[in-house]
Amino acid sequence: MDTMIKNIDEENWHFVKVQAAKEKKTIGELFNTMVQGYKEKEIAQKNAWERILSRKATLTQKKADEIEKSIKLFKKSYGFES
Repeated sequence: MDTMIKNIDEENWHFVKVQAAKEKKTIGELFNTMVQGYKEKEIAQKNAWERILSRKATLTQKKADEIEKSIKLFKKSYGFES
């Protein structure tokens, strides 16, 4: 597929041409490799967040309430009532 890309910075275009030559690839092949790497990075990042967000809560509601109560007492003792 022939596609035209507009508004590429001259310095970046030169870099891509040099990289493609170093790797003995066409610019299209290098572009596809770069996009594939970007996609893999995005998927890995999404999976990392899913693992973080799907974990069991470390605090019970009772403990959270106790912490909140302690904070309020601490604030009150120093005159920072809210």
